[in-house]
Amino acid sequence: MTRKKLSEDSYIVEMNRRLQAHPQYEGGMEFLPHPPGAAGESVLGIAWAGIVFHQAYREVLESMERDFEVDYPRRRF
Repeated sequence: MTRKKLSEDSYIVEMNRRLQAHPQYEGGMEFLPHPPGAAGESVLGIAWAGIVFHQAYREVLESMERDFEVDYPRRRF
């Protein structure tokens, strides 16, 4: 099965949509781009806010890895 490609920003948006829809979601839980304030090509990773670790984060991460991949734009150096 091929995975759908999403931009870095769209990937984080979808992660948060799935997190908020998760039955164990609690207020304040959120995936954030890392480093703080990064967007688009400057996103180096993903962090989470709210509860330090919760099962819902892991389950969303696993479902995202199964369903999507990040479509990195070609970068000029």
